[in-house]
Amino acid sequence: MGLTPEHELDKYLEWQQRLESRKASGLGIDEFCLQEGVSRATFFRWAARLREGIPESLIADATAGEQGRTAPATFLPLTLRTSSVEIQLPNGVIVRLPLRIGREAIVEAIRIAGALPPGRVAS
Repeated sequence: MGLTPEHELDKYLEWQQRLESRKASGLGIDEFCLQEGVSRATFFRWAARLREGIPESLIADATAGEQGRTAPATFLPLTLRTSSVEIQLPNGVIVRLPLRIGREAIVEAIRIAGALPPGRVAS
């Protein structure tokens, strides 16, 4: 089962951020891979992909998918491995997010949870 263009673009953006963070941190590749829990092969595969840039077709497909939505999403499926960030919204809803979640997913989760009526429990 393949990723949707939006999710595939999120992976590119996530790895772009990871590689920039590694460079800024001064960590070596081995230390970075150990800290991130990824293999050297995965690191070098993403580094090579990002040297070529994010494919324009992927950006266009993701944008078209976002524009093609007619109804707003009411549920955002997330898989949490560890919950390291917890945000309580003014409506009382608590959003728990993993450490390494993409910016787009964070914004969408907060948008959806923030639209819930006060006292409603999201699951």
